[in-house]
Amino acid sequence: MPGRIIISQYNNSAQYLLTQKTQMGTQMFIDRVRTGMVRIIRWLEKHEGFWFPAVKWLLDRLFRTISIGYRLNACFDKKSLGGPWVSEFYQFLWVLIGLCWIAVIEWPVLTCSAWIVLGLIVVFYRVFEILLFSIHWLLVAEGPVESYRRSLLAFLLNLCEVSIFFAIAYLLLGCVDPLQGAWSVLFEGLRSVFSLKTASTQCNSCWSQGLPGLQLIISWVLVALIVANLVSAISRGEKTKKKGSDAV
Repeated sequence: MPGRIIISQYNNSAQYLLTQKTQMGTQMFIDRVRTGMVRIIRWLEKHEGFWFPAVKWLLDRLFRTISIGYRLNACFDKKSLGGPWVSEFYQFLWVLIGLCWIAVIEWPVLTCSAWIVLGLIVVFYRVFEILLFSIHWLLVAEGPVESYRRSLLAFLLNLCEVSIFFAIAYLLLGCVDPLQGAWSVLFEGLRSVFSLKTASTQCNSCWSQGLPGLQLIISWVLVALIVANLVSAISRGEKTKKKGSDAV
């Protein structure tokens, strides 16, 4: 009997110690979870929310990786030659390429399949770069702008570029009347973008049905971004000002 009592007391003590250890381990786990949650909340308070920093980081990485305009600016900045002229020249170069392309698009040498595929890659790259730049400028870019009037003009030129390159896409894919001239297609594209209506096409292919809708969506998005960017530019202020004009 005394031996059984001793064994029973030992078992009770062991069970008590095990229970205490389990409770201590549970409490430590709860404390660690609580500490981790507090750290996460403090981190979120410093980084503008939960998902928005990730979106900004993704947009920034995508823009830095894909945009030729950004790389061109960075290249000139390294040589201390950068400035607003780089972006303006890059945009002017794209407009010039688009207009020259429309002027010669009916040449027989440019109607082969290889040129059509290459042309579509270039067209949709530029349209995507414009859209990506506008979103990046609104959500990621910080600090004062060179001139909000200059920014407004640049965004309006972006709308013209969308018209130019979608007109090239229509011509490359044969979505318009063969008797309709290339410049008439461009005029129709400009009318579509600035009136925010779908462009008219002459055939029933999937391209001719999908491209006008895509152009309309991009135009609406760009117009909304132009308004938002203009408000953002005014609130962010300008770097320098001159009497009677903007410093560029």
